[in-house]
Amino acid sequence: MSFLKQLLTPFVEFEEDKSRKPETPAKGNESLSPGNEKAPVAPDENVQHPLVKGDVGSINVADQIPTYSPAGTIAGPLPEHEKYFDKLINEANATNPLFAGADFKEFVDSKVDIDDISDEALKYKTVFNVLKSQGLTIEKLLATGQEYLNIIGHDLNAFQSAHAQQYKKEIGQQESLVQKKAEELQVLIQKANTLKSEINQLTQEINLAKAKQETIRNSFLLAGEKKQTEIQTELQKITQYFKKD
Repeated sequence: MSFLKQLLTPFVEFEEDKSRKPETPAKGNESLSPGNEKAPVAPDENVQHPLVKGDVGSINVADQIPTYSPAGTIAGPLPEHEKYFDKLINEANATNPLFAGADFKEFVDSKVDIDDISDEALKYKTVFNVLKSQGLTIEKLLATGQEYLNIIGHDLNAFQSAHAQQYKKEIGQQESLVQKKAEELQVLIQKANTLKSEINQLTQEINLAKAKQETIRNSFLLAGEKKQTEIQTELQKITQYFKKD
């Protein structure tokens, strides 16, 4: 591999490299970011994370507006979370002896100072040549870059485990309560349906009974009125036929 390719390997995928078998990721770099198809790591009940304290997230995001995709999923991280990882890298760079002197971070930061160079390959070579005087080598550039990836990977895993425990503690209980209420509601719905069916059946029986009783009542009244009419007719005839002369 040429010197230029060694320099650009962390950032550019060369055609002959595409056919190579991917290397196994370093431990701690198995990110649990959205879209990762691997099975999630079992949460460690004792793991802690500075952003998971007392509630699902200690950062107040009430005043932050996430960016959403047309599908309704979050399309970009919140500013405070981006600042967190910037701080994580800065602290590692300042305190971890592994990152003493010029390393991957200084290399990336230095590129910002020469943004006026439009040729990207020239920009990378220029920064590297400047930092060589501070002890930067291709091997250190690649190794420290991988270590920064590992630091972020470990932090993502720790956050995921701590967040899962806090989620289970706070939201899981509420979800269980909702499930219980839903089951109670289903029982009530079934009971209501049974009562509705019984009410409909009773209503039909009542209507039939009403119709029967109404028929009996009307028939009786008609019979009485008919008999009255018969008697009145007879009385009229008697009066007529036996009228005093």
